[in-house]
Amino acid sequence: MKYFGYILVLFLSLNGFIKLQAQIQPDFQWGKGSYFNLDVGESVIYQDTEVKLLQLKNHFNQFKIGNDTVWLKVSRRTLPWVTGGIRIFVADNKNVKALDTKSEIHSLLQKDAIICLSNFKEPLLDPNKYLFPISFNDGFLWNAEEDSHMFSYKSKENKDYQSHGGIDIDLHDARGKEKHWVVAIENSRVVWVKTDNFKNETCVLLESESQRGIYYVYNHLYNRKVEVKEGDRLIRGEPIGNIWGDELWGHLHFAVLKSDTIPNFNSKFFCAVNFFPQLYELYFKQTYNFNKFFSKGKIQFGQRKDLHGNEKNLAAFEGYLGKGWRIGRWNTTDRVVLSALSEETNAQLWKVMFSQEKASFTNPNNWFDYEINIHNGVYRIRAKMGDSNLPSWQKIEFEGVSATTYSLQAGEFKWTPERVVKVKDGKLTVRIFVDETNKKPAGISEIVFQRAY
Repeated sequence: MKYFGYILVLFLSLNGFIKLQAQIQPDFQWGKGSYFNLDVGESVIYQDTEVKLLQLKNHFNQFKIGNDTVWLKVSRRTLPWVTGGIRIFVADNKNVKALDTKSEIHSLLQKDAIICLSNFKEPLLDPNKYLFPISFNDGFLWNAEEDSHMFSYKSKENKDYQSHGGIDIDLHDARGKEKHWVVAIENSRVVWVKTDNFKNETCVLLESESQRGIYYVYNHLYNRKVEVKEGDRLIRGEPIGNIWGDELWGHLHFAVLKSDTIPNFNSKFFCAVNFFPQLYELYFKQTYNFNKFFSKGKIQFGQRKDLHGNEKNLAAFEGYLGKGWRIGRWNTTDRVVLSALSEETNAQLWKVMFSQEKASFTNPNNWFDYEINIHNGVYRIRAKMGDSNLPSWQKIEFEGVSATTYSLQAGEFKWTPERVVKVKDGKLTVRIFVDETNKKPAGISEIVFQRAY
């Protein structure tokens, strides 16, 4: 009994030492979200619970949270996980950062990963202090499907491999008009207003009034419709201006920064805060995942920005969208390749994805699955196959039912025969087999489906 007492004391002492060694204070905070940098093996104590980073696998991160062990991917457009009263999302990790030539965008990442922790009973951003940065007065609607989302990977552009610093919000129908006003997300001060008269565009930087070092970037405003000037004090929801755009794309590029110095125009996306869950919450009034379901639909891949609000259907599955690619841990970009030539576009699929790029990864399978949430029943389905740039080879199945195999010339597209399939698990799966030798891509341009009964 005496020895048991010694062991108990030793255990409690060690447990207390571990907690003392764990990080308690966040690297920075925005609203109710606390951001912590962690190396593999390091811990955070949050709400008396230990959160430990166990390992990284590309863009996925394994944590031990209390008694639970979970894998979470970097939240490019993924909602937080809740366990034991803690809301958690992974804001960035070193493998996602490594894909980016312009690593300054990821400057907040100082270790293996950066996570955001908060109390799930409280909103990430107090709705009495923060607003969605677009006014709803003109019937603005947002579906969070823009291809240029937080840290979304872009293939080689201007000799750079880039990830997107911030989130683009589709405002194509408002370009150059007094419609869908851009507004102050919170009480703030106008730091600078930079105008490019040649492009008719203006960028505005705001500084948070409530939290030192938090800045908001509003890019692609119409220079004739900007309502603020340097030094102005803005109240939450106060109009800033309207957006500019051309015939192909009109949008607001919005970003949140955390910086100890005032960002300038050339560094306006450096030190970017991953704020997708906060933006989602400001619009949908929640951060938990709800599943969207379809009974019919037409899904197009890689279409021009102006046709579908920059919705390209190239990224991984998300339940709240009800559709997407089932990619897994092997592909750090969390997306597939875009192939576009003139009006013809498609998702391009290879055994080795993004070859000759920093993001090159090999698919452990010889197929890709595109998944759609649907109500159980019998469905009619067909797909348009081919690639706009290269000769292609593809074999396709719908719910395990073989449709066809096509070998097509560059720029040649062909519809599969219609198939009737029965769905019992609430998920319509389109499987596309690829060339195992990686000599030709598979391509898919469109899926059309409808419930028969």
